[in-house]
Amino acid sequence: MGAGFERTSRFKTIHNIMRKIYSLVIIAILAASLSAQTAKQSEAEKNLRTHVSYLTSDELEGRRTGERGATYAAGYVSNIFQKYKLSAGFKGDDGKSAFLQPFDYVNGVDFEAGTSLSIDSKSVAMGGGFKPYVYTPSGTPGTAEAVFAVYGVSAPRLGWDDYAQIDVKDKYAVILAGVPGGGNPRSPFAAYNLHARANIAKEKGAKALIVIASNNDLEKERLASQNFNQTLGETAIPVVIVSRETGASLLRLKNAEELTATEKWLEQKPEDAQVYFAGRPMPKTDLSIVASKKKVAAYNVIGILEGRDKVLKNEAIIIGAHYDHLGRGGEGSLAPNSTDIHHGADDNASGTSALLDLVRVFTKEKKNKRTIIFISFGGEEEGLLGSKAYVQNPVFPLDKTVAMFNMDMVGRLRDDKLTVGGIGTSEIWNDLVTRMNKRVPNVYGKNKGPGAESSEDVMLFDLQLNQDGFGPSDHASFYGAKLPVLFFFTGTHSDYHKPSDTAEKINYAGLEKIADFVADLVRVVDSNQTAPVYKQAPSNQSEAGRRGFNVSLGTIPGYGDSDNTGLLLEGVRDGSPAAKAGIKGGDKLVVLAGKEIRNISDYVFMLGELKAGETYELEVIRNGEKVKLKVVPDPR
Repeated sequence: MGAGFERTSRFKTIHNIMRKIYSLVIIAILAASLSAQTAKQSEAEKNLRTHVSYLTSDELEGRRTGERGATYAAGYVSNIFQKYKLSAGFKGDDGKSAFLQPFDYVNGVDFEAGTSLSIDSKSVAMGGGFKPYVYTPSGTPGTAEAVFAVYGVSAPRLGWDDYAQIDVKDKYAVILAGVPGGGNPRSPFAAYNLHARANIAKEKGAKALIVIASNNDLEKERLASQNFNQTLGETAIPVVIVSRETGASLLRLKNAEELTATEKWLEQKPEDAQVYFAGRPMPKTDLSIVASKKKVAAYNVIGILEGRDKVLKNEAIIIGAHYDHLGRGGEGSLAPNSTDIHHGADDNASGTSALLDLVRVFTKEKKNKRTIIFISFGGEEEGLLGSKAYVQNPVFPLDKTVAMFNMDMVGRLRDDKLTVGGIGTSEIWNDLVTRMNKRVPNVYGKNKGPGAESSEDVMLFDLQLNQDGFGPSDHASFYGAKLPVLFFFTGTHSDYHKPSDTAEKINYAGLEKIADFVADLVRVVDSNQTAPVYKQAPSNQSEAGRRGFNVSLGTIPGYGDSDNTGLLLEGVRDGSPAAKAGIKGGDKLVVLAGKEIRNISDYVFMLGELKAGETYELEVIRNGEKVKLKVVPDPR
């Protein structure tokens, strides 16, 4: 074979050894890289678990706005912002900076001295014999006769009218707590809550509404122990709940047992109710209510990471998530009558924890060109109160704010399905989000950077893209202010708004993955010289948020407004009946189909009364002037 072959053989051997060494070095580098990334992921997951664990702890009691637990949660977020050396975002009237931006919140009602009820001049004890309804306005209707109106429902379209044979003008309407058909939520009468029945009683001329409790213990009567929700507004006339013994007195029955027997008979023959009571002299009743709303401070938590580009730092990107939840249930809870802590792990400790970890990531990088504003909102569950308060009092000019990213319920990633809303609020969103969802695998199985293009693209998420910028979370407030928005959401589940939404059910690996995705999107928007441009998006949301109706007007109600002088409309959907009628965002709706609209409760009830294709007159207040319009609802 000769010397040449021997040299060639030695060369090949050395080459093979060097190749193996090189391969080992590459493997070692990759291993070190993967180890570092694993450590990084572990750090992120550890932080996410820590944040969720505290926010869902019993100490915070469900974080209901206006209560101690929510204040503790705001303090916790503030401490994390301070830990990572964000600048305090709010400046008070005294010129001092703080992370907490306060806003007023009404969390209850006090009924003061002067609140009283008497029957035939005999005083009824407040607490044991009667309780003012938490949404009642103050009032002194005076002495008048009480008239039994059974359920207090007048619904000609359903063939039911409890007022057909009675006159309640300048009298007290006395009704049972329930509605026809019992408590079936699918009943067509389920929409006739006390706000609706108070409206009907007012239309019939009644001075006030007296409701006979369905529970033998007034303390346990649901209507008498509701938590206050300022978004619902006041009832049209004063409303009180009375015990069954008091109710029996009003109906001239012997006691609560006879009342129960009468109710059972009425369930079988409701049409005979007025005949049965017509010959009985009803008692003279006197009522006075002195109510004062309890205002407490609620908070947004705002931290600012200033941009590093001399020009672009004058523009801002907002990353947000609300920290509040439902406390121990009540209004908004899907666990009826439960007083257990509603932990709110997914809703929205998940989004808040992701927000806090993004603070860690961006403050560590210190590469952002634009200013990034991190906001953890209060009052979201009460009607987007915190985000509305920010939009009305921004710490950075809204016309210099280029985009808002909102994370709400991002803790239950399943089958990699991620909903991204607001895609239609800017021309660039669809392409950007879908492109950044792609990763290109290399020979080692590791995914290369975001937004890569290849025939071997691997998708991070199975994206569910929604166009609408409105919806039941804080991004809607910013879209209403004409800002491009993106909303991240992993879907609802059987634990939604129940005590069972707990920390151990969070998919922490999925939560980290979503936070990384949001960070990638923010980085692209931050680095581009051209900012996203607002665009009005087509709608794919139901009327009035969470409830379905037979008709649609295409309005965006202002759930956070409750001054009881009308319903502020934040916007109207493009091409909707409201838009065709000439209704505009900022209008205050005061009359619809001949009925007074004082708040969201009145509006929701009226939507259920309208028919598609019919023409209805309405009245709005616009720039202090009354404007009369006509609207034709579409079928939903």
